[in-house]
Amino acid sequence: MITNDRWRRPGWLETLTGLIAYGMLIFLFALLMGLLPSNDAVVLGVVGSTAGGFVCVGAFAASYSLRIRNLRPFGFKRVSPRWLLTAAGMGIVGYGLNLIIQFTYLAWFGANDPQGILHAAARGGLMPFLLSFLGGAIFTPFGEEILFRGVVANALNRYGVFAGVVLSSIIFGLAHGVSVILPAAIMVGVLCGILFRATGSVWPCVIVHCVYNGMNSIASAVGFAPMQ
Repeated sequence: MITNDRWRRPGWLETLTGLIAYGMLIFLFALLMGLLPSNDAVVLGVVGSTAGGFVCVGAFAASYSLRIRNLRPFGFKRVSPRWLLTAAGMGIVGYGLNLIIQFTYLAWFGANDPQGILHAAARGGLMPFLLSFLGGAIFTPFGEEILFRGVVANALNRYGVFAGVVLSSIIFGLAHGVSVILPAAIMVGVLCGILFRATGSVWPCVIVHCVYNGMNSIASAVGFAPMQ
């Protein structure tokens, strides 16, 4: 159950500011990617794996700077180890669901991998793998959770379960583009949205996301990912 906090929670102002900042920063990163050598998929993958982290932390900072100026209302709250273990288990379940989604997509639509450069970075050697893992499995999940759960889901939770979990997850999915990543991102968003609504904390959500992305990165490195 979500409990009232003595600090005001984020609302529409923080949500819209964060999403607009997200769009602007994504555009700037796209321009940056265009300056990199287009034939070096490993470099593109390493940079691309960290892009979401920088973009989301920047967008969160824009939301944070408006009026609340305190991290607790954004879900920076301690939770019991039980919730963190539950989150790790949900991350593993999420990865299994992701495999079902990807194999189903392959069966229906054939190969069309929007994350090819991320797979290339994971398989590009020890250093590219470590850099892409730190960026894609730790930094980016942190950034995405503090924005999409700490701000967006947090603000929508006041309108009920559907808005706080389902609608915020759809927004999170659309932020990843319309591809096979869309249903997988919505699925992760639902798992994280449920945990955030239950705990009021972003940390279990970060754990889910880190475990999920980490398993994806390792699978890519060993050649197990369905799309690569």
